[in-house]
This record gives sequence, C-alpha cells and structure tokens, in this order.
Amino acid sequence: MHIFHLDEVEIRIPRNPDMRYLFLEITNRCNLKCEMCFKQYWEDEEGDMSYELFEKILNDAKEFPELRMIYFGGIGEPTVHPRFMDMVEVTKSSGFAVGISTNGFLLTEERMERLVELGVDLLYISLDSIPIQPTEIGHIMPGVTLHRLEKMARIKKMYGTELPHIGVEIVITKENYMLMGKIAEYLAKYDINSLLLSNLVPITEEHAKLIVYDGSVDVEPYLDELYRNSYSGFLVRVPEFRLRTERHCDFVENKVAVVRWDGEVAPCYRFLHIYPEYVLGRQKKVYAHSFGNVKEKTLREIWTSREYSWFRFAVKNALFPSCTDCPLVNACSFVQDTRADCWANQPSCGDCLWWRKIVQCPIPIEMNGKFW
Repeated sequence: MHIFHLDEVEIRIPRNPDMRYLFLEITNRCNLKCEMCFKQYWEDEEGDMSYELFEKILNDAKEFPELRMIYFGGIGEPTVHPRFMDMVEVTKSSGFAVGISTNGFLLTEERMERLVELGVDLLYISLDSIPIQPTEIGHIMPGVTLHRLEKMARIKKMYGTELPHIGVEIVITKENYMLMGKIAEYLAKYDINSLLLSNLVPITEEHAKLIVYDGSVDVEPYLDELYRNSYSGFLVRVPEFRLRTERHCDFVENKVAVVRWDGEVAPCYRFLHIYPEYVLGRQKKVYAHSFGNVKEKTLREIWTSREYSWFRFAVKNALFPSCTDCPLVNACSFVQDTRADCWANQPSCGDCLWWRKIVQCPIPIEMNGKFW
C-alpha cells in the first residue's frame, strides 16, 4: 500500500497488478516518412526491441491477472521488425489477445493469412483519405489500405472467421474534414468493424495551420453528415473538435502501459519520445518520461511503484492544472515543455490533447469478449 498526504487528506493506493492493456513499441523505425508524423521531427535514435527483451516482457506480463491484450503499436511500424511475426505467434500461444496498428504496406497475403490463422484479435490500418480526394501531407496511399481490406475480408471468409476485427484510423485536418461523412459512407462497402477519427497533433508551424479544432472552420455540417452515415455496421469513434470541460485519459482509465523499444516504460504514447508540438498555436517541447526500464526491473515492480501509482491516481482525478484554457497560459513558463506543471506534477499533462479527447489512439474497446 502506498500512502500519500494531500493537505490534510491521507490517500492510500493499493499496489495492485491491475494493468489491462500492454502496448509494445517493438520498433520505432518505419517504412514510410509521412510529413504529418512527429517521428520526422523527434530527437530520438532509432532501434528495434531485442527478442530477448521481448521474451522478458512477455514473461513479466504473466504477473498481471487482469491483462486483456498485448498491443503492437507505438510510434514505429511494427511490421518492419525482423521478428514481428514470431512475436505475434508467441504472444497468441501464451494466451493473450493481440492487437496491431499498422500502415499496412508490409502486410503481404502470406502475413495476412497467418494473422487470420493465429486468431489475432484486432488490426488497425491507417488511411489518409479515400480515392476521391488524396491528401497532400501524407504518404499512406488509399489504394494500398483498401486493397488490404479487400484481401483480408476474402481470407477471413475463406477461414470462416470474424477475426481479426478490422479498424481504420484517419487523422482529420483541413484537407479532409469535409469528407468525414463520405469516408464513413465509402468504407461501408468494406468489411471493417470500426472507424477511428483523430485530430492532428501539429509538429511544425505549417502543420498548426491545418487543425480544425481551433474554431477556424465549421465542422458541424460535416459531423452531421458523418453521424447520418454512421449506421453502416461498424463502430465510429469521433474525437472532440473543441475544448470541453469534461476530460479523460484513455491510457490511465483503461489501465494501459507502453513499453518503448529500448525497455523504457511510459504511461502513454505522448511521453514515448522527445519532439516539438504546437498546442493551439503555442509551440512546446514534449520530453519522454519513463517510470522505469524492464531491463532493470520487472514490469510489475514498475507498474506498482510509488511514482507510477501516484501519476495514474493524479491523472484519473485531474489533480493537475488545465493549461490549455488557463488565462495565464501566454505568460507561463511551465507550458513551454512537459517536464513539470505549476502544481509540481512531473511530467505535466496539463496541455495534453489526448486528455481533452481531441486526439485519439486505438485503445481497444472490449464488448462481449471481443475487441474493437
């Protein structure tokens, strides 16, 4: 039991191994160089998780009785790892549900058939646009993704299975927000289970001009069209397009930990790497934050540590300032980076767009024992 004191209140946090989702960044390399991805602007070195470290993490994961899924994600493209398929196979054989995020380019027919054979539970594929209007800032050609969707549907039908459930991820910008409804309508012809829309996290001043959640455009007519076209047999996950009072951290509330390729354990995607970002026109620097390295400690020791336990409690209970709409934001030095906030929290989540539901990640939704 960890005991903390906040003013005159005693807070007791049990040291429970209650992690539910484990995200693994098995590599931070990628086969694409998408202009809008902050991977092009970070300060980190590239690398792959060693297979020995992966095996150690998988063994550590067995200490979490509530662990529902191991998800191959992070910032890199997991399919470029030379032992990606080996990792997926041993994870499934260990009894864990498996999720994957990919741009789809390296999903050969052989690989897709093997994923179906293994019963991989969830597969999210990225998409920039639909063929009626390609975007200029991305490199995820729609034809590649749509071909993979068609091929995967045929393979699943051949095996007589509904797994993996297929999700499509799309980043909304000024280039494609008017197509939200048409995207949902277009994808209805494909065998998908969910559509996840997210907003752009700007990395450059030029990118900052492309956001649609700053009031510069009226998204309501296109949201209405999206909702009208959302009854197509798949789940549609829509972000917020303006700041609201209600705030939630999907990573904390769903009890997620993220292990970087080199073993560092971060609480979320945002704190995996060092990179610049623009929050409603303000530039700031995001610093990677780790609560420990699985090369040195067990995953359970890190998850139940005093520092990580307090971080999750503080975030879940909003025990930190809301910097984004603070009247002092333009005169405050704390908002220049994420190292600390004015309430002495380290790291600072006060400017987090994930917390405001403006940015979304494919954290699985479990319904009736299935993942979406």
